[in-house]
Amino acid sequence: MLLHQPRPWVLPLLLWLLTCALWLPWLGNVPLRDWDEAGIARTALEFAQAADFNGLLPTRWGEPYLNKPPGLHLLVALAIRLGGTHEAVLRLAPAVLSTAAVPLVALMQRELALQSLQSSPQPREATAGEGLATGLILMTTLPMARHGRLLMLDGAMVSAALLLWWGLLLLRSHPRRGAGLAGVACSGLLLLKPPAAMAFLVVGGAATLLAALSMDRHRQRDAPLQPWRCRWRAMGLWGLLGCLPGLAWHGWHLCHRGDGALLMWGRQGFARLAQALEGHTQGLSVPAFELLKGGWPWLLLLPLGLQLAWRQRNQPAGRWRLGILAGCLAVVLSLKTQLPWYSHILWPPLACMEGPALARLWRERRGGQSGIPLLLLGLALLLAAALQALAVVHGLPLWSLLSAGGAFTTSAIVLLRGWSVRWGLGVMLVGWWVALLCFWATPTWLWELNETWPTRAVGRLVRTLPPESLVFTQGAGRPSLSWYGGRPVPPRPAQAPRPHHLAAPGEQPSDGCRLQALFPPPPPPGQQKSVSLQWCGPEDQTSHKQALNGSPEPAPQPLAMRRPRPADGSGRHPPPQPGHLQP
Repeated sequence: MLLHQPRPWVLPLLLWLLTCALWLPWLGNVPLRDWDEAGIARTALEFAQAADFNGLLPTRWGEPYLNKPPGLHLLVALAIRLGGTHEAVLRLAPAVLSTAAVPLVALMQRELALQSLQSSPQPREATAGEGLATGLILMTTLPMARHGRLLMLDGAMVSAALLLWWGLLLLRSHPRRGAGLAGVACSGLLLLKPPAAMAFLVVGGAATLLAALSMDRHRQRDAPLQPWRCRWRAMGLWGLLGCLPGLAWHGWHLCHRGDGALLMWGRQGFARLAQALEGHTQGLSVPAFELLKGGWPWLLLLPLGLQLAWRQRNQPAGRWRLGILAGCLAVVLSLKTQLPWYSHILWPPLACMEGPALARLWRERRGGQSGIPLLLLGLALLLAAALQALAVVHGLPLWSLLSAGGAFTTSAIVLLRGWSVRWGLGVMLVGWWVALLCFWATPTWLWELNETWPTRAVGRLVRTLPPESLVFTQGAGRPSLSWYGGRPVPPRPAQAPRPHHLAAPGEQPSDGCRLQALFPPPPPPGQQKSVSLQWCGPEDQTSHKQALNGSPEPAPQPLAMRRPRPADGSGRHPPPQPGHLQP
């Protein structure tokens, strides 16, 4: 149990190693996605190619990049210098930073348990194991793990926010250490998403003050600030030292780029509170759908977790959990611009609610009321696995469905029959852990790639075109196509100059264009749309022939996707057709 550990760092270290074993495999088995992954990769590559890291000022395609600070981009640039531009290398740094969230929630729960023990005479067994349970829940939360594996800022941002909140909690027992950690976390947030630093500081500070309030009316006036009154100078100094790297970079950025440096605070920051940018007007349905879609099976523990937190509202732990969850909900729901990953910050507060519930079920050996919904969830997953095995549906992760469905069904039967509750909970946890690990081995884990046409194969062909050739894409811009093509590929304008190449979804050439290369979707059908590279210009253009025959410059292989299956069912592929690239 966490409170009985003679060395408090042992359990967080074991949780972190277990998280790395779960989150880091198969990082590179799918291409980069639009938009954030491809854009961050390009900015990091330009950092890596510059001898002085561009003076720590980010650029994208040679132009100043003003949307985000370069905290994560610089780490990815170091990885590129060491390991190249493979997708696994690009995603490694943000994935490792994201794994830090799991040991941090365990450390926060331990500190909350210690403060609750000091404020009220309750037995140690009442809070034992909460840190371990919370860490295991956060580790096996699907959206938390999936977004943490991507080349995005959100996983690292959540880890920095948790470090900030842990530092604020430590102010009561270790003021200097807590202030220093909070300052370092603020620097990290300032180098990732600056407005988030202010929001999470306000939320964490309010929850910490709420936890420090005394329920004794005679001591309520002096209790919250009493532990800090004699140490505020030292706390301020250590906090300022921790904030210096982030503040120094923003000052450097402002000196070099002037008013443009304020874009990441305005239109890319606080403006999202007041208006829905770029057409993202779905409102509160986005975070609600994300929570209902990705919180299973641990959402079954949320009612019990909320009940326990409300019962503990007279203790620091209960007040802090209620305060941090309410604050994060207020931050997320107040945003007018809603994207799926904006709700990423909600998973740690939810895990902090659900962790004590899981620890109580394990400690008291009672299954609660979760048996029937868990059984329904397990049977639904087994049904989906059967449909996939019978080829009624395509593209579902069979082994993940079998592992999770079998584990949930077995656990539910154990709980409903009143057998060993610990054995049932252990089966559910291990089965879900294995299901997630099997999920990463399939390309389905990044399902957004299946919603549009693929860019990697056609982008590698674009890379072989002469530098002076114009290349456009039909429809909305695709930063991943620009990344794999090694050049900017903007959307095709209404009056596009001729001649040019065109990357377009579908197999039919556009008006005035001819099919140059076709990339059929891989089997099974229906996963992705086909995409073609078209030539819009004279028939005898030399660049058209160079694109088909290749160029002297080395190009990544393979250049094409699989050929379509033969329609006659003979198992023999038809002879190659003109314009189709062969594997």
